[in-house]
Amino acid sequence: MRLRVREPDGEVHVDVDGVAGHQQRVLLALSECQRLAAGPGASDLSDVSIRAGASRMRIRMKARGGLRLEASAIYQCLRDALIDRKAIGAGAAAA
Repeated sequence: MRLRVREPDGEVHVDVDGVAGHQQRVLLALSECQRLAAGPGASDLSDVSIRAGASRMRIRMKARGGLRLEASAIYQCLRDALIDRKAIGAGAAAA
């Protein structure tokens, strides 16, 4: 799985390649990362637009209410949830 996060024009764009069969996992991770970024008691942090294909997802997020989304924090959270956790699971299976 390949993950790329960019921050053009006040939005955060997330590109995930190699997601075939794992789209739901990506959406759950994204939801959790947004919840963590919003903090306790916050909801509806951003407007989200998702375009998904068989093996690629393109996600655009735009913060609401004058808030700012931190692309680096979203990247790290998604990386931990999608890539690092997968690598840890693969290492445990090989042991």
